Amino acid sequence: MPIRLTVSRPDRLVVGIASDTVSLADLAEFLHQLTEGELHRFRKIIDISAAKPVLSSEELSRFGEGLREALKDTPRGAMAIVADDKANEMARLFAGVTGEGRPAEVFRSIHEARKWLATNAFPR
Repeated sequence: MPIRLTVSRPDRLVVGIASDTVSLADLAEFLHQLTEGELHRFRKIIDISAAKPVLSSEELSRFGEGLREALKDTPRGAMAIVADDKANEMARLFAGVTGEGRPAEVFRSIHEARKWLATNAFPR
């Protein structure tokens, strides 16, 4: 799996590290893991700085729309995305399409992401 999850239930935090190529099917599996464990309520750091997305902006937008629809009545925790310059556009698009109804930002380092998440409340 190109997206490896680490979960801290006491901190209500999920850290997802993406590596290698990431496809639409990989994102769907990632979403399945989040919803299966009720982790969508937790704050999230998603690090895609080492990933190579192999999906189009249109596929990502459709995925985000489906995600918003599936979780429209569910509280979701803040999401910090860590991306480098080459993935920045994809990260901003993903934050925009999935971030409605919750705080979502893009950062250059995991340290900045953690600092920002510490200031954002999360649903219970």
